[in-house]
Amino acid sequence: MNMRERIKPTRSGLFAIELLIAVGVFSLCAAICVGLFVRSEVISQESDDLNRAVNAARSAAECFKAAGGDLDRTAELTGGVVKDGKLQVVYDGRWQLVGDCGTEVDTVFLLEIENFDFSVISGPNDNYARASLRIVGPLESEALMKENLSGPEAILIWSVAALEVAS
Repeated sequence: MNMRERIKPTRSGLFAIELLIAVGVFSLCAAICVGLFVRSEVISQESDDLNRAVNAARSAAECFKAAGGDLDRTAELTGGVVKDGKLQVVYDGRWQLVGDCGTEVDTVFLLEIENFDFSVISGPNDNYARASLRIVGPLESEALMKENLSGPEAILIWSVAALEVAS
Protein backbone atom coordinates (compact mmCIF):
# COMPACT_ATOMS: atom_id res chain seq x y z
CA MET A 1 0.00 0.00 0.00
CA ASN A 2 1.27 3.36 -0.92
CA MET A 3 1.54 6.21 1.59
CA ARG A 4 -0.40 8.41 -0.67
CA GLU A 5 -3.29 6.08 -0.68
CA ARG A 6 -5.80 6.91 2.01
CA ILE A 7 -8.66 5.06 3.44
CA LYS A 8 -11.71 6.93 2.33
CA PRO A 9 -14.70 7.04 4.66
CA THR A 10 -17.48 4.95 3.30
CA ARG A 11 -21.13 5.84 3.29
CA SER A 12 -21.93 2.80 5.44
CA GLY A 13 -19.59 3.99 8.21
CA LEU A 14 -21.24 7.40 8.37
CA PHE A 15 -24.65 5.74 8.37
CA ALA A 16 -23.64 3.53 11.31
CA ILE A 17 -22.49 6.55 13.34
CA GLU A 18 -25.68 8.42 12.51
CA LEU A 19 -27.72 5.36 13.49
CA LEU A 20 -25.88 5.08 16.84
CA ILE A 21 -26.57 8.75 17.62
CA ALA A 22 -30.26 8.32 16.74
CA VAL A 23 -30.53 5.22 18.96
CA GLY A 24 -28.86 7.12 21.83
CA VAL A 25 -31.25 10.07 21.50
CA PHE A 26 -34.22 7.70 21.28
CA SER A 27 -33.05 5.82 24.40
CA LEU A 28 -32.69 9.08 26.33
CA CYS A 29 -36.19 10.19 25.32
CA ALA A 30 -37.63 6.77 26.21
CA ALA A 31 -36.01 6.90 29.67
CA ILE A 32 -37.50 10.35 30.31
CA CYS A 33 -40.95 9.16 29.18
CA VAL A 34 -40.83 6.07 31.41
CA GLY A 35 -39.94 8.29 34.38
CA LEU A 36 -42.87 10.57 33.60
CA PHE A 37 -45.26 7.61 33.35
CA VAL A 38 -44.09 6.27 36.72
CA ARG A 39 -44.53 9.71 38.32
CA SER A 40 -48.00 10.06 36.79
CA GLU A 41 -49.01 6.74 38.37
CA VAL A 42 -47.90 7.99 41.78
CA ILE A 43 -49.83 11.24 41.32
CA SER A 44 -52.90 9.29 40.21
CA GLN A 45 -52.75 7.05 43.31
CA GLU A 46 -52.38 10.06 45.61
CA SER A 47 -55.34 11.74 43.92
CA ASP A 48 -57.41 8.57 44.26
CA ASP A 49 -56.53 8.32 47.96
CA LEU A 50 -57.51 11.95 48.51
CA ASN A 51 -60.86 11.46 46.74
CA ARG A 52 -61.61 8.37 48.78
CA ALA A 53 -60.52 10.12 51.98
CA VAL A 54 -62.93 12.96 51.24
CA ASN A 55 -65.76 10.47 50.65
CA ALA A 56 -64.97 8.59 53.89
CA ALA A 57 -64.73 11.86 55.83
CA ARG A 58 -67.99 13.14 54.38
CA SER A 59 -69.72 9.90 55.32
CA ALA A 60 -68.28 9.93 58.86
CA ALA A 61 -69.21 13.60 59.32
CA GLU A 62 -72.80 12.86 58.29
CA CYS A 63 -72.90 9.93 60.73
CA PHE A 64 -71.56 12.23 63.47
CA LYS A 65 -74.31 14.75 62.72
CA ALA A 66 -76.99 12.05 62.54
CA ALA A 67 -75.83 10.69 65.91
CA GLY A 68 -76.12 14.14 67.42
CA GLY A 69 -72.45 14.28 68.28
CA ASP A 70 -72.41 11.02 70.25
CA LEU A 71 -69.21 9.12 69.41
CA ASP A 72 -70.60 5.74 70.47
CA ARG A 73 -73.58 6.06 68.14
CA THR A 74 -71.29 7.38 65.41
CA ALA A 75 -69.07 4.31 65.88
CA GLU A 76 -72.09 2.06 65.34
CA LEU A 77 -72.97 3.91 62.13
CA THR A 78 -69.45 4.01 60.72
CA GLY A 79 -68.19 0.60 61.82
CA GLY A 80 -65.46 2.11 63.95
CA VAL A 81 -64.40 1.80 67.58
CA VAL A 82 -64.22 4.42 70.32
CA LYS A 83 -60.78 4.23 71.95
CA ASP A 84 -59.40 6.79 74.42
CA GLY A 85 -62.21 9.23 73.67
CA LYS A 86 -61.59 9.07 69.91
CA LEU A 87 -63.59 7.31 67.24
CA GLN A 88 -61.25 5.30 65.02
CA VAL A 89 -62.24 3.78 61.70
CA VAL A 90 -59.59 1.75 59.85
CA TYR A 91 -59.56 1.25 56.07
CA ASP A 92 -57.24 -0.95 54.02
CA GLY A 93 -55.20 0.23 51.03
CA ARG A 94 -58.24 -0.11 48.75
CA TRP A 95 -60.39 1.90 51.18
CA GLN A 96 -62.43 -1.08 52.34
CA LEU A 97 -63.53 -1.00 55.99
CA VAL A 98 -61.23 -3.16 58.12
CA GLY A 99 -62.51 -2.61 61.63
CA ASP A 100 -60.62 -1.67 64.75
CA CYS A 101 -57.21 -3.32 64.35
CA GLY A 102 -56.14 -3.72 60.72
CA THR A 103 -53.68 -6.52 61.48
CA GLU A 104 -54.56 -8.60 58.43
CA VAL A 105 -53.57 -5.90 55.91
CA ASP A 106 -50.26 -4.21 55.16
CA THR A 107 -51.37 -0.66 54.41
CA VAL A 108 -54.10 1.14 56.31
CA PHE A 109 -55.76 4.53 56.47
CA LEU A 110 -57.06 5.77 59.82
CA LEU A 111 -60.05 8.07 60.22
CA GLU A 112 -60.31 9.66 63.68
CA ILE A 113 -63.04 11.83 65.17
CA GLU A 114 -62.32 13.52 68.47
CA ASN A 115 -64.80 15.74 70.33
CA PHE A 116 -63.55 19.11 71.44
CA ASP A 117 -65.13 22.02 73.20
CA PHE A 118 -65.44 25.53 71.86
CA SER A 119 -67.03 26.83 75.05
CA VAL A 120 -64.92 29.97 74.81
CA ILE A 121 -66.52 30.94 71.49
CA SER A 122 -69.99 29.44 71.84
CA GLY A 123 -72.84 31.24 73.54
CA PRO A 124 -74.96 29.92 76.41
CA ASN A 125 -77.82 28.91 74.12
CA ASP A 126 -75.67 26.96 71.68
CA ASN A 127 -76.32 23.26 71.70
CA TYR A 128 -73.59 21.98 69.40
CA ALA A 129 -71.25 19.04 69.53
CA ARG A 130 -68.02 19.87 67.81
CA ALA A 131 -65.33 17.47 66.71
CA SER A 132 -62.10 17.29 64.79
CA LEU A 133 -62.02 14.74 61.97
CA ARG A 134 -58.72 13.70 60.44
CA ILE A 135 -57.55 10.98 58.10
CA VAL A 136 -53.97 9.73 58.34
CA GLY A 137 -52.29 7.40 55.88
CA PRO A 138 -51.13 5.43 54.20
CA LEU A 139 -49.32 3.78 57.07
CA GLU A 140 -48.18 0.32 57.99
CA SER A 141 -50.56 -1.74 60.11
CA GLU A 142 -47.75 -2.35 62.63
CA ALA A 143 -47.52 1.42 63.21
CA LEU A 144 -51.25 1.48 63.91
CA MET A 145 -50.96 -1.38 66.38
CA LYS A 146 -48.14 0.43 68.20
CA GLU A 147 -50.12 3.68 67.90
CA ASN A 148 -47.07 5.29 66.31
CA LEU A 149 -48.88 7.82 64.13
CA SER A 150 -46.19 10.49 64.18
CA GLY A 151 -44.71 9.59 60.77
CA PRO A 152 -47.31 10.28 58.10
CA GLU A 153 -49.10 13.56 57.70
CA ALA A 154 -52.85 13.82 57.73
CA ILE A 155 -54.45 13.56 54.31
CA LEU A 156 -57.19 15.91 55.47
CA ILE A 157 -58.42 17.60 58.63
CA TRP A 158 -61.96 18.89 59.11
CA SER A 159 -63.94 20.47 61.91
CA VAL A 160 -67.41 18.98 62.25
CA ALA A 161 -70.42 20.19 64.24
CA ALA A 162 -73.65 18.40 65.06
CA LEU A 163 -76.54 20.86 65.39
CA GLU A 164 -78.56 18.90 67.94
CA VAL A 165 -76.70 17.12 70.67
CA ALA A 166 -78.20 13.74 71.52
CA SER A 167 -79.29 13.35 75.12
